Amino acid sequence: MIQKINMANAKGDLVCDSWDELEMLITKSTLNPFDDIWLNGKAAYPCLAILIHGQDACVHYFLNDQGDMWQAVGYGDRDVAFISDGEKSDMPADAVIPFEQALVCAKQFFETLERSNSVEWREL
Repeated sequence: MIQKINMANAKGDLVCDSWDELEMLITKSTLNPFDDIWLNGKAAYPCLAILIHGQDACVHYFLNDQGDMWQAVGYGDRDVAFISDGEKSDMPADAVIPFEQALVCAKQFFETLERSNSVEWREL
């Protein structure tokens, strides 16, 4: 199991020592209108990015800085606006997953630093 995960979001950078702590911080992000969460271990990569808008999420996994990245395949019925780096963008319904599913992805990333097997991924 990973000992520490770095989390960066709108409120700053934090280091989480446990899944319970990380889960609480990610869940608190749903209280903001929008949030953009980045998770990584000791190194910058791999990392998991979670865009949040209420109970909707869009999740990306970055293996490295060479362009090896994936997006969780969504099954939403509507496009959803997210904000990343201060810019608002609409994500198509097939890229939107429920927040609870994004939380499962975050937990598996916390434990393994790998892509979650709980969702289908598309390579970008």
